[in-house]
Amino acid sequence: MLRNRRATARGRRGAVGLIVTGTLVLTACGGTSGGGSGSGSGSGSGETGDGVLTLGLENTLPGWDWRKQITAGHVGLEWRPVYDTLLRTNPDGTVEPNAAEEFSYNEDKTVLTLKLRDGMTFTDGKPVNAEAAKFSLEGFRDGGGVDSGRLRGITVDVVDDMTITLTLPAPNPGLVSQLGASAGQLVSPATLDNPATLDTQPIGSGPYIYNTAESVVGSKFVFDRNPDYWNPDDFAYDKIEFMVMPDETAQLNALASGQIDGAELSLASVQQAESSGSHVETFPNVWSGIYFTDRAGTQIPALADVRVRQAINMVFDRDAIVQAIWNGHGTANASIFGPGTSGYDEDLTDHYEYDVEAAKQLMEDAGYADGFDVTLPEVENYNQEYTAITVQQLAELNIRATPVSIPRQESIPRIVGGEFPMFVYKLPVNPEVEQVTNYVRPQGSFNPLHNEDPALNDLLAQWAVADPDEAGDIYQQINEFLVENAWFAPFGNPDVTWAFNDTVTVSGTIGTTPPLYAFGPME
Repeated sequence: MLRNRRATARGRRGAVGLIVTGTLVLTACGGTSGGGSGSGSGSGSGETGDGVLTLGLENTLPGWDWRKQITAGHVGLEWRPVYDTLLRTNPDGTVEPNAAEEFSYNEDKTVLTLKLRDGMTFTDGKPVNAEAAKFSLEGFRDGGGVDSGRLRGITVDVVDDMTITLTLPAPNPGLVSQLGASAGQLVSPATLDNPATLDTQPIGSGPYIYNTAESVVGSKFVFDRNPDYWNPDDFAYDKIEFMVMPDETAQLNALASGQIDGAELSLASVQQAESSGSHVETFPNVWSGIYFTDRAGTQIPALADVRVRQAINMVFDRDAIVQAIWNGHGTANASIFGPGTSGYDEDLTDHYEYDVEAAKQLMEDAGYADGFDVTLPEVENYNQEYTAITVQQLAELNIRATPVSIPRQESIPRIVGGEFPMFVYKLPVNPEVEQVTNYVRPQGSFNPLHNEDPALNDLLAQWAVADPDEAGDIYQQINEFLVENAWFAPFGNPDVTWAFNDTVTVSGTIGTTPPLYAFGPME
């Protein structure tokens, strides 16, 4: 059975989700509902046991150094059992307390104060306190990782034993969301005492402890419940196993045989998964299409001309892509803001009609009738089908696109490093504050060449200080600017698809990946 969760559930947790505004202080106690032991496959070998969740994931961690961790994709799930985060970011975009039980901004939203919970400890016995939080945040900021820019320019100060402040160079509504992701990880200050074990023996304060004896580096990660974790009821399983399976056929076979309880699958595999007895959950939480990194034309001058970017938008038949590539599981959309977000505007979804001849005329008007050469990253086991249709359609405009195969593990670092002037990818639409924070702001991690525009900067300045009740209109104005100026060439919103056996389900995803607390027993 395929179920599409257009409105994502909040999962099993007792804390009330709130959004931080102005000087409002947010607090929450530990989760009190649901949870328990759950059921899943016993040992990754088809046995059934109480309290074990086994998932098949596409790729593996780069090691346990917290400074290298990212939020996106399956890697963004793999570190979460071990490393707790200061805040919690939910699939619906709300942010709530987590390891920090209170957080509040000053009036101009340039100083964020966070108060940690009392009594938390790392797995080495050391306390989770303000000094540890400062160590974690500054290490992440200065560590040179892909996501380190999320804390760029931010200073961290200790107020007292359990309180820190983060001082921002300018208001950034996305910061609290990012503190519920990779930027908010908490690690023991002893982590750097022995560089030899930095990547093999994580020291965190999360809901689980890494089981080095049962894990196999690069292929299997095993985690046991942390008996000292402050909020155990939010996590249904006593043991977590991640099996690294880059090949989707292997995932389907493992799911059918009971070796794993669940896996994310491509839309092409939905029917096969269902025919083998799996139930499928889908979520419209990503957009796919072309991202123009070089809008200023520093690498390819043609991309600086809006007419060229508009022409590229016009050579894609979005409705045909929904049917041919996504098997009907998705919606066509010329905007990066997906259904259910406040920036979504149905009138903009078909802003660019499929019209190859009109697109060719725009290229001629811009002086690029002969097209140009461009290299596109083709990411293994991820975007090959998108790359193929992109190469085919760009050729209609005499744009000669050459795919270059790169491993999935390298894709994000190379893309955010600015290596490619344009690329085709699948990226999250939730929480929408990160759409603007990461993709649009000049400082955004997915804006590596720091593209900007005076009119857009004015909108971003309003967005940065807007009250939540007013932000929807600003999001829609930003969306209108991005579509009309062809900052992207989205195809639409393909459904994110997870398949499970009859014991496990999930309540929501952030982008392609559910938060760890979202997995639970079927009811």
